[in-house]
Amino acid sequence: MERKTLSETLKDATSGGASQDQRVKKRKNREDKKWAKKMKRIVHSLRAVGEENEKIEEENGFKRQMLRRNQAEIKQQKAGFCDAQNKIITEQESCVGALLKEPLVQDLLARSNQLELARGAMLSPNASSDARVPSEDDAIIELKHRSEMLSKEIEVLCKVLTA
Repeated sequence: MERKTLSETLKDATSGGASQDQRVKKRKNREDKKWAKKMKRIVHSLRAVGEENEKIEEENGFKRQMLRRNQAEIKQQKAGFCDAQNKIITEQESCVGALLKEPLVQDLLARSNQLELARGAMLSPNASSDARVPSEDDAIIELKHRSEMLSKEIEVLCKVLTA
């Protein structure tokens, strides 16, 4: 057993029995424990966030897949609509064109001063003569234009025939 001097014993008694080195070690030990607890909380939080991110990514993948399906379905319906409208408008254009070529109708148009308007309507662009391949939006715009021109032709014919 080690013998301490009187001054060392007094020093130990006044400082609570722990040397300066021991107090530093205890303080460091407490700080290390606090830091370790803090790191455990951070690691736990990061794991929880990681798991939540995985769930969200899985949900997003499912939603992206559903969105792609819906977009494909919309595209298919849009193409079907354009095809159906194109057939209807083409048939109507053919009927109006045939009617405008009838001698009686041409005579009535000439008398009613509507000939120029009818000719302008007849010279409207026809989708069947368009060689380029339109995009989906262009196809709808073209159908709308053809329908408007057809309506004008029909309006002119109605005015002429009812005059």
